[in-house]
Amino acid sequence: MGAITTFLTSILLTTTTITTTTAIATQNTTTTTTTFPNTLNITTLTAHNNHSVLECWALQPGYAQTTEPGVAGNAILNLGPIANNASNILIPPSYDGGQHNAPALQWVIFLSGLAHITLPHSDDEAWVSGGKDGMILALDTEDVSTDGHATTYPSGEVTFAVEVPLREVPGHTVLHAGACGVGEMGV
Repeated sequence: MGAITTFLTSILLTTTTITTTTAIATQNTTTTTTTFPNTLNITTLTAHNNHSVLECWALQPGYAQTTEPGVAGNAILNLGPIANNASNILIPPSYDGGQHNAPALQWVIFLSGLAHITLPHSDDEAWVSGGKDGMILALDTEDVSTDGHATTYPSGEVTFAVEVPLREVPGHTVLHAGACGVGEMGV
């Protein structure tokens, strides 16, 4: 059996080094050092002065080393307490979701497709491609934003999304106004 190699591309500027030990079926032990990011940067739809805004957030307290069986020794980040059932949404190609508020505090995880988010009171926008950087926080509910945001799905493919409602806003630090840039996103 060959050596186990772990590839992780980190596009964040700050990183944490975690050393893991992996036992191979032949009872040989291999130690690898993998660099994980300190935290997850995420594009967030939130609100100020009753208007939806986009911000780039760094989640806090950041990644820690897990002892969870099956992934022990790897990085884990708490995404916040879940409020209700998660849902899988199938959105047809070229769909216009119109202007709306987030129905609840929620993670929206785009597994495929493309979402274009615009704001009625700003030129800010976010283009969210499904996949590893396809996660946003949608927090602009009716109680904090009068007009919400608009979302279109301009790709020629079905967009698969998962909505995960939250009981509370996760701990975070605001990095800047506007969506996170490609070099700031995820892992």
